[in-house]
Parts: sequence; C-alpha cells; structure tokens
Amino acid sequence: MVLDKKRPRGLKQSAAEKAAKKSKVEDPTESTSAVPNENAPTVVLGKDVEEGDEVGEAAALYESAMEKLDTSPSEARALLCGTVHESDRILRNWEAETPLPLLFYLTYGSALFELGRMTESEEEEGFESYLEAAEERLQDGLDHYKDTSAENTVTLSRVKIALGRVWLAKAASDVEASAQEIPAFARHALAMFEECSGAAEMTTKAKVELAGSVYHHGDLYSAWTLRSPFTVWAETLLSSIVKETPEDTSALSQLGLCYLSTAHYWLDQADENSSEETPAAAEEEKNAYTAIVQAKTYFEQAHTLLHSTGQLQPHHCADLAEAYLHQATLVDTEEERDALYLKVVTLTQETKTLAETTDCGYELPEALESFLEEWEETA
Repeated sequence: MVLDKKRPRGLKQSAAEKAAKKSKVEDPTESTSAVPNENAPTVVLGKDVEEGDEVGEAAALYESAMEKLDTSPSEARALLCGTVHESDRILRNWEAETPLPLLFYLTYGSALFELGRMTESEEEEGFESYLEAAEERLQDGLDHYKDTSAENTVTLSRVKIALGRVWLAKAASDVEASAQEIPAFARHALAMFEECSGAAEMTTKAKVELAGSVYHHGDLYSAWTLRSPFTVWAETLLSSIVKETPEDTSALSQLGLCYLSTAHYWLDQADENSSEETPAAAEEEKNAYTAIVQAKTYFEQAHTLLHSTGQLQPHHCADLAEAYLHQATLVDTEEERDALYLKVVTLTQETKTLAETTDCGYELPEALESFLEEWEETA
C-alpha cells in the first residue's frame, strides 16, 4: 500500500490558552449564577468537616467540584459557583480583626480561577474579570500570611502555585507569535512554580495538570528560546512523576502530549524551511523525529495500561495514532512507512469504535478521518 508521503496537518492544534480580551464586566463574585438554587439537591461532602467550620466546608465543596471536573463538568460548575457564593458570604460576615484562615483565600481564589476557565469559551470578555478576582483573593492571602508560621507552610505554597497559574493565564493575553521576550507575569509564574511545587505537597493529579498548563503556555511562542523554559520544566516534572509511579496513566499521557507538542514545533520549523536543503532543516526534522518517538513511547505505555483495566478512551488511541502518522512522514523507506500506516489505521478504527460504544461525544480529528478514508479508497 503506497500513500503519498505528505505531512499531516490539523490533527491537534496547540492547546494554548486563549488571550483574554480586556473588557470591563461585572464582578463574578456577585454573579447571580453563583447563587445556589434553594431547591438544589444537598451536596454530600467527601471530607469530614467539624461542625461550624464554614471555611472547611467551603474548602470541601471546592474539592468536590474538582473531583467532578472531568466526569461531570456541569455538576462541577454548580459546585464551584456554590464555593464562590459561600466564600463571598463568609468574607462579608467576617467581623474579627484577625484575617480569615489562609485556607479560605486558597479556596476562594482557586474556585474563581477554575470557574473562569469553565466559562472562558462562553464569555471570553468575562474571563479576565475572573482572573482579576482570583488574583485579588490569593494576593490577599499572601499579604496576610507573608510571615506565616510553619503550620501554614504547605498551604502558603499552594496559594503561591494557584497565584502562579493565574499569572500564567494573564500572561497569555500578552503573547504574540512574534514575541521577542517572555512576559513578566509568565516569568514570575514559572519562578513561583519552581520555588513552591515541592513544598506544596501537591497531589499527582494536580502536578500533571500544572505541567499541562505550563507546556501549553510554551506553545504560544514561536521562538524555541522562549518556548523551551516552559517545555523543559513540564517535561522534568512529568518525568519525575512517571519515574516514581510508572503506572500513572494520566502522567504518561500528558508526557506524551508534551513531547508531541515539541514535535509539532519542529515539524512546523521544518515545513518553513522545506525548500532549503540545509543542515538546519535536517536538524529540525531530526529533532521532530526524536520527540515523536518519545511521545509514542509514553502513549503506548498508557494505551497498554488503560486497555488492560478497561479504561481506554478514544483520545488515547487518537493521540497514539497521530504519533505513528507523524513518524511515517519522516521514515526513509516505503516498507517502514506502510508498516506505520497500518498502525495508524488500526488505532483510528479503534478510536471510532470506542467513541461509538462509550457515547462520550468524541469526534475523530479531521486529518485522521481523511487518512482513513484515503487508505480505504486505495486498499
């Protein structure tokens, strides 16, 4: 089977965060959507909280929201709105001269940030207001507890991590393709992550998500010197997770995506110089191939583990199919290329089957769909 050796495009665009439009909108903490419905079902918190501990209850509500984020976004959103509403009520009713517990500021700021991320696609103009509100709450916590006792060390580190994520999102609006330097917000965020990620005692899930946010931010830059600090930091964090827990499929998949993102960068650079037979162009294809092989290695490990436990999702197969397809465009012989194409066909068909049986609403990337159609037409 011989197909044209052409490089696929459009399989996966860089998951860079959208630049927030600067627009004045209402304060999200006063949004009526955050007011819980009186007839809403009672939420059973997954964490024991002492009676009367309102700050602890708000924190538990936020944790429940984060647990639902992947499986039930609508329920997670309602819980986040409830967290913001409760936090705002606690703040308005606080009359003591001493500041609220540091956990309060972490919960309030984090809930605002996550709620803003969920509404970004619907209200681009409102995303910045959530970022501003989240930054204000988190910064308040830092200001009140900058000379904190040892008992607050972990929570303080988590506040700094949360604030860094807000800064990273704010920096995205200042990045242009032709950027010659990293915005100050992004530099400060990366320094904050470097300083606090160890002391924050983050869960593995939180680390994986943070790494994803960092390398996605790196995707915004067209210059490797600007992109690499974020890419390398994310790769290092994810590699350490995989080393400690080699069966963590979320870390394996995210590390694969990180390398695939790097491969996309070098493939784009090679495409720009495709008319030039220069050592630089050859080096770019070599860099791309190395990153693709690394991505494929981690995707394959995740695929095997998830398949064995019955937890395989369509996107896992599609990610691996993409890695094989990119690799096929860079091998030298027709025999190698066709062997890789067969892998792509098998994985693409598996993706379609899983999407149909799981009824998860997953749509096959257009380039994989086109490849499969072309393959079947020439079979």
